Amino acid sequence: MMRGATGVRGRGPALGRVMPAGLFSRELLVTASRPRALVLKVAIPLVLTLPLLAGHAPTFWAAMLLTVLSAVTGTVGSAMSIARARESGLLVRLAITPRSPGGSMLSWTIASTAVDAAQLTPVLMSIFVLAPVTAPAALSLVLIEAAVLFLANVLGSLVAAASGGTGEVLIDVLVLLAPLMFFGGLFTGLPREGWRWIVGQLDPFSYLDSAFIRALGGAAAFGERRVMLAAALTAAAGALAVLALGRLVLRRR
Repeated sequence: MMRGATGVRGRGPALGRVMPAGLFSRELLVTASRPRALVLKVAIPLVLTLPLLAGHAPTFWAAMLLTVLSAVTGTVGSAMSIARARESGLLVRLAITPRSPGGSMLSWTIASTAVDAAQLTPVLMSIFVLAPVTAPAALSLVLIEAAVLFLANVLGSLVAAASGGTGEVLIDVLVLLAPLMFFGGLFTGLPREGWRWIVGQLDPFSYLDSAFIRALGGAAAFGERRVMLAAALTAAAGALAVLALGRLVLRRR
């Protein structure tokens, strides 16, 4: 879940000597230069997921764990990466480059999301193989998973900007994610009336949880089209937030 941020260094003989052309390629090279860590990042989510599917766990609990896994993967990985980059002085150097802070952070966030998506792709594939997934349900799950991972990376960047260093990141991430997941109905279900229903419709995590429930054969709160629309809006909101707050992340000492 956690990616390095101090540079691509020579454990991968060939990759360690490659100079990245930008933040997007840099993040991918940092990840690819540590194949052993990448294998573990892919294996751990599978170890958590396969027993749920093979054991036919209740869809509510399985969807909750899978949604939490996605949220933590994106948020913690991004927050730790940004925090380490700040401590290494990389963010200070990026802040004085001619490129706009928003553009730099958007490239970084997209690359981080791609890494997280690769990490969780085997999880989705195992669901598609072992669960009774229809084509619309599979498509909506892929789209909302990508959108929520992107948003989680954005939230991780903001957590890193607000925290005092890597030692505070994990606590700050939990403080941020806990209410978002609660209001998304992950722990108690999403009521169909009242203020929590209104808040839940604005919470991207509720749509990811719903997509997992539907993919696993349960009764979901939202239909596939609603989830796809939420995915588009979530991705757009995340991109706007990165572009608007990029300077804050890079200039924060």
